[in-house]
Amino acid sequence: MQEEKWLFFGLAVLLLLLIAAWRTAITLNEGKRVASRRATVVNRNGKGSSVQITSGQLVAEIPERGERWVLRFAVSHYDTEKQIAATKDSICQVFRNNRVITVFHAPTIVVRFKDREMEMRGGVKIVAMLPRLKVRLETLKWHWETGQLIGRGKVKIEGERISAIADGLEGDTTLQRISLVGNIHLNWDTKSGDRE
Repeated sequence: MQEEKWLFFGLAVLLLLLIAAWRTAITLNEGKRVASRRATVVNRNGKGSSVQITSGQLVAEIPERGERWVLRFAVSHYDTEKQIAATKDSICQVFRNNRVITVFHAPTIVVRFKDREMEMRGGVKIVAMLPRLKVRLETLKWHWETGQLIGRGKVKIEGERISAIADGLEGDTTLQRISLVGNIHLNWDTKSGDRE
């Protein structure tokens, strides 16, 4: 009976330490935090632990650009040793000056905190609000310190007056610029006579 109490106490302390590690690895948006419904700790024979969280969010603040990236997910697995979070059914909203400027949808988003990068996989959909563009591609990697974007797989872009298909894309979120790479097919809407 005494051993069971110590075992329970040890597991509770481990859970608290893992939650503290999770909070130090990410910045949580205190004002709009989605409460977790369940957190499960998995210990892999002393080789580190992972935490599973359902219905939560991660927030990356980029003060020099006045940006906040809010990643909402249905389920997330966080590896405490590798400092990697893998989320399922994810939506990432980019805010600038408290306005949504871009929305990313992906079945899986992997956040590597040591490398300061986010990788979206499994069919990424992007909606850019200001230029009113919709982009679809297979994978997209974003390094949040440098602002570098790298997209792989067939890229399809639809806008108000433009559509394009390419083999990939590269971009920079700091400069707010993307470039299509590879075999590029571009179509302009010439109804207004601006372009031929």
